[in-house]
Amino acid sequence: MKMANKEKLKARSSSGVFVLIFLGIMVLVNVMSVQIFGRLDLTENNEFSLSDASKAIMKNLDDQVLAKAYFTQDLPAPYNQNAAFLKDLFEEYQAYAGGKFRFEFIDPGEDEQIKMELSMSGIPPVQIQVLENDEFKVKQVAMGIVFYYADKKESIPVVKSTSGLEYEITSLIRKLTSDKLKTVGFLQGHGEPSLQQNMSEASKMIQKNYATRDLILGENDSIPDDIDTLVIISPKEKLSEKALYEIDQFIMKGKTAAFLVDRYDVDLQQFNAKPLDTGIEELLKNYGITLNSELVLDVQNKRINVATQQGMMQIRNIINYPYIPVITDFKEGSTLLSGMEALSFPFMSSLQVAASTPKIEYEILAQTSPRSWAAPATESPNPMQRHVPTETSKMGPFPVIVSASGNFTSRYASADSSKEGLEFLENANPIPESTESRILVVADGNFMQDDFLDGPNLVFFVNIIDWLCQDESLISIRGRGVTDRPLEPLENWEKNVIKYFNLLGIPLLLIAYGFLRFALRRARKSGLAAGNR
Repeated sequence: MKMANKEKLKARSSSGVFVLIFLGIMVLVNVMSVQIFGRLDLTENNEFSLSDASKAIMKNLDDQVLAKAYFTQDLPAPYNQNAAFLKDLFEEYQAYAGGKFRFEFIDPGEDEQIKMELSMSGIPPVQIQVLENDEFKVKQVAMGIVFYYADKKESIPVVKSTSGLEYEITSLIRKLTSDKLKTVGFLQGHGEPSLQQNMSEASKMIQKNYATRDLILGENDSIPDDIDTLVIISPKEKLSEKALYEIDQFIMKGKTAAFLVDRYDVDLQQFNAKPLDTGIEELLKNYGITLNSELVLDVQNKRINVATQQGMMQIRNIINYPYIPVITDFKEGSTLLSGMEALSFPFMSSLQVAASTPKIEYEILAQTSPRSWAAPATESPNPMQRHVPTETSKMGPFPVIVSASGNFTSRYASADSSKEGLEFLENANPIPESTESRILVVADGNFMQDDFLDGPNLVFFVNIIDWLCQDESLISIRGRGVTDRPLEPLENWEKNVIKYFNLLGIPLLLIAYGFLRFALRRARKSGLAAGNR
């Protein structure tokens, strides 16, 4: 008996020592974790980890950044997790800032002074619906952030979602801490869409990191030297030779430009397409990129909502529209298209690209699917008509996004000033060849406009500005969480296999499982009967 008691005492002592050792290890790990910051993120694109771009910006801060997060306590779902997510994110920023980033969380409550401070900082009260005492009520809450740096401040008025929050914060901190923003010029005066009226969403995104300016190039105008990059979007009218010359010489100075241009002006009221001749086509051809005179349709396309009148009733149909191809074939490793999975381009044409030379490198960054085809502009783009390729149709894939970088030759290097429209060259001294520069050509000028804009298209457009300004650090952050993964097109036999497997295969599998269970039971009963004999 004494031996048994000794064994029990020994076992209990061992268990106690083990528990003490385990608790000691846990305390030590917690103490070390305060000093050493780490995190394991198993998501596909490290969605919940700070990006390298954000880390670099925090490590290079020159002065203190203070973030004040104003969040009302006890917010209902789904807003109740935003503050916790934001706190985790701020702790990561703080870990990489070397003591130059601080943050506070403040509940405004009923404090009138704090409410006035919020109003002065551009953070409005947000009305949300809450459930109190078994009834829904409208409550005013705060969900905003104010950032302070030196004598400057910027705010995120409302944090309604955690999606894209790191990009919002990092771009805002970068804007706060930058001495001067780069300036993006947008050509106007030839029927181009207005940044403020036709591209309001894109405008908001761009102006978080860049200054923007409208450019009108008359006969006596030139592009100001403080313009860092030039964006030309879908002109509808002919540009003068002087305007084309200014664009050419802008590139010859080693500056960058994007040409997001249409070959046709599509009227969806009359269902026709009018060819465009803006002069941009000849300028691009001089740089080795040809904008083809055709519209591209694709079996891989966007679905649109179309209203039709049937008697006294209006019927809405969701249909596939081949005139809005969905592009999924992107150049692997392209920084510009980082995180992109699908883009849609309404009424686009195709591009033809010259072979790369020692002076200029061309890259096809995106192309349509092999099931795309080129259609003449005489074909009506009516969405209610059936659009299919004919036996003579030119089939894809077609290049639709192309970049060119290197030393470009000026279109006006040896132009004859005696020709009509070129008289200005008599007193001009054109730069014959550019220093290192780069241009981007997209065979569509509609994708970033409000009428056709979606999440991936918006991200791509802002990526273009970053790429042109050679300021690509935020591209990897912006593409996070932007997913659009269309199914790969299937052959008819593959569709039939899936169809008949669902119709017949699953029922047959259930029947087979039932027979198997029946056979196993019968065998078990037979075995039991044999054992009882």
